[in-house]
Amino acid sequence: MSEIENKNFKKFQEVMKVKDEYDLPPHISYNDYQSLLNTIDNEEYHHYLNKKLVPFLKARDKLLVMMMWELGGRVSDIINIQTKDIDFSKKEIVLIVKKRHGYINRIPVSDSLLLEVSNFLRMLNINSGSIFFKMDNQNKDPITRQRAWEIVSRYGNKIGLKLHPHMFRHGLAIYLLQYGVDAKIIARRLGHSSAATTLKYYLVITPEVERDALRGILL
Repeated sequence: MSEIENKNFKKFQEVMKVKDEYDLPPHISYNDYQSLLNTIDNEEYHHYLNKKLVPFLKARDKLLVMMMWELGGRVSDIINIQTKDIDFSKKEIVLIVKKRHGYINRIPVSDSLLLEVSNFLRMLNINSGSIFFKMDNQNKDPITRQRAWEIVSRYGNKIGLKLHPHMFRHGLAIYLLQYGVDAKIIARRLGHSSAATTLKYYLVITPEVERDALRGILL
């Protein structure tokens, strides 16, 4: 076997390795995601400066969580979403993927997410610029990556999770694979350059997945 063939074979072995559940990266489940949304909706939120900002802050935080789960993007890309990146007619949101040197990823999104975006923009009278910004100053400065981490970490603590933004990306990939979505589709949504990357990190076969696949054939 040549050196090139040997390298390709090793890559193939790595991609096709069936992971145990404990090998998976830290991630949230769909149920965790729903618990986060419920917590944001029902929490008594207090702002240290202005209580009138509370509804806007809660709406912003909920939209941030929804986008991190549904888009599967990196937090640095999501917090940079602009109003011009949202296409309501095509039901798409554009993510500029920094890690891939500005790769433009047009992502189909649900009606529920678009409705949340529409309500948020109307609530804050946003016509242009960043969606996720600080609300306690007049300049509407975009929130930082660190601030996004603080937001999800605080809500995670309320449901007993040590949460960070990348766990949404991992969780979505695992959730979609478990539901049988083609790895190429997931790779495109996550902005991976190859489906092999998706399979390498997220492919796991649990007894439940195996049983569903073999039901009516062997079981």
